[in-house]
Amino acid sequence: MNSVSSKITLLLLATAVLASVSACGGSGGGDHPISRIESGDMFTGKPYIFRIAERYRAPEYELSAKYGVITDKNPVTGEQAEDGVYYYYVPENTLNTLPYFYGFTEEITISDGEHGLVEFLELGTDAENGDPLFTDQWHLKNIGQNPFSVTTSPSKGKDLNVISAWHLKDSNNELISGKGVKVSVLDTPVDVNHEELKARMYTPSGAKSYVNSGLTLKKLQKSADYAHGTCVAGIIGASASNGKGGRGVAYESSLTSYDYDSGFFFNEMTDKAVNNVVNASIGWDYSHGEGFDPNLELWAQAMFENGIPFIKAAGNEFDEVLFSHSNYYPLTCKDLNVNCQFNQTSSLNRGRYFINVSALNSLGVKSSYSSVGSHVWVAGFSGEFGYRKDGKSSSAAIVTSLSSYLPEEFSDWDKNVPWRTEEAYYDKRKFYTQRMNGTSAATPMVTGVTALIIQAKPDVTVPQVRYILAKTSNNDKTEGWETLAYDPIEAYVSQYGENITLENAWHDNASGLRFSNYYGFGVVNAAKAVKKALACDDDAGCKLRSELPEVFISTRANPCESPDGGLTTVCTLSDFVNADNPGEVPEAFEIDNLEINVGSLMYVANSESDCTDAANDSKKGVARVNNLLQISMTSPGGTESLIKSVYANWDFSGTLFKQETADPFLISTSDFFTEMVPSTGSFKLKIRSICPIDVDELNNSVYVQIDGYALD
Repeated sequence: MNSVSSKITLLLLATAVLASVSACGGSGGGDHPISRIESGDMFTGKPYIFRIAERYRAPEYELSAKYGVITDKNPVTGEQAEDGVYYYYVPENTLNTLPYFYGFTEEITISDGEHGLVEFLELGTDAENGDPLFTDQWHLKNIGQNPFSVTTSPSKGKDLNVISAWHLKDSNNELISGKGVKVSVLDTPVDVNHEELKARMYTPSGAKSYVNSGLTLKKLQKSADYAHGTCVAGIIGASASNGKGGRGVAYESSLTSYDYDSGFFFNEMTDKAVNNVVNASIGWDYSHGEGFDPNLELWAQAMFENGIPFIKAAGNEFDEVLFSHSNYYPLTCKDLNVNCQFNQTSSLNRGRYFINVSALNSLGVKSSYSSVGSHVWVAGFSGEFGYRKDGKSSSAAIVTSLSSYLPEEFSDWDKNVPWRTEEAYYDKRKFYTQRMNGTSAATPMVTGVTALIIQAKPDVTVPQVRYILAKTSNNDKTEGWETLAYDPIEAYVSQYGENITLENAWHDNASGLRFSNYYGFGVVNAAKAVKKALACDDDAGCKLRSELPEVFISTRANPCESPDGGLTTVCTLSDFVNADNPGEVPEAFEIDNLEINVGSLMYVANSESDCTDAANDSKKGVARVNNLLQISMTSPGGTESLIKSVYANWDFSGTLFKQETADPFLISTSDFFTEMVPSTGSFKLKIRSICPIDVDELNNSVYVQIDGYALD
């Protein structure tokens, strides 16, 4: 073996230094001492695999790296390499100590102790197998970057903590990436030809025409909003390390596009063999005429029973008043900066066991538009509105895939903003946007994390997914997340003649979980969620949810009474029985999901014109009265949940509670999750109104339905 006669520095690009070996193997000789067998990924710990030229394999030679680690054992699988083959990777704890997080030049040295030969390997987003827009995706890693020219830069550390999740391994020693998980995108058609998505798309056997139908230029020219589904799909599963765009949260998941406009997709999505999780960045408000749909509710039940999580956007109506009588009030939701809509109006919004997602921005604060409420489970990132051309203060939105068509061919979201006009970056950005926002962007973040959870625990149930998310999300007490804190909101409501709480803010429920109507149980933390999924069987609460819960229903007769003729009504809901075995009375059970039937909530006419109008289903009367309606509930453990606040608009048609069916109208609160209900316990439902409630009618059907686990 020849010794190295002098120190040689080869200033070569990665494409030259790591020249591919032939398909039949190769000796590792040639012009370069190192040949590439397989590319790795510095952001996940996936190793680069090298072959060392035979002349440098003698015992006196040592192989080392300045930043990363070189080893003859695969750091992921533990597999011993064959002679002359080595693995190189960047440990996660090294990433944050690098001169530049998103890339660096590695120095790989072969030395005999006296002399050394150094090769330079370029790693990161600008390398051959990098993701050039990954640096712009602050929701994945937020270092305070601002490539968007927005006036308010992202705040360092406010991200999904997903890079740590990508470094974890499943039971098969595969890195966590969403691999093997099938995700259905229920939205506008996804552009199946997009350079970031075409490798991720799969088509179930026997799929109908509206599955993977693809985004057409004609539709995009009709409205750029048809790009919505492509944006969502990119956030979930855009390919990684392909030299294009950025990457998705679950970058190796498989995606299927269901055209939301087709309306015939529901039954097909309940088969877990072709669908492991559904993303629905959509919403039907009652104002859109979709209040009650028993078929939707049956479909939601089937999804739950078949173990398919349904991740849904909470809505973007925090500050929207959708009826014309808001000027009737001295104060409104917009004056007080409280939630303007009660979003549990339609069957799709109220679906049993849905994971409803609110949104926060790059500063770690609720996005200005995000709908909130007691039905929210967790929050994801969506940002604000991106770069603004009107001179107003702007804040970053989400960078994701847009379409495979050139932006000049349609009404481009990013037209005339720096993202598109900077010539040096045009080719990198032309099929992408920096303007995706709304809870539509936050929802696929949670769907992506859920795909990682499913890879970590393939047999995970829907109750377990919800438990994992609730237990691991960041709240206002989590270090570094103090930005989530906010104060309760109270205001004097002249119609009641007193101060009323309009927003409770963060609080601990009786089981010790923190909850708020803004963020649910908090902001999703990918790494913590995956770790909890991997250790689920060692967690009593998680293991408990390996089976589906039983259903318990309160049966107390005539539970409601009012001291003031229906203006204040209190219902004591107790005497729980097993819905399937009414004779079975549990000693106690743990709450997993809670809903309240208010299908017989009706108003009584009196001398006030609005009350008479509401009792007679006048749209104006119902809108005015429901606007001031307040619904709250206190659990046996003393947790108070504000379910519907004063000034949150509800029921714009005046017919919400006048169903022609005996099916229940169930509204929910997440607030009591994991609380214990003793057999003697009771819930206090409190309804306040400026017009009298028909207490006798309410007594006919009001009850609490709890999915729970009986405890020994």
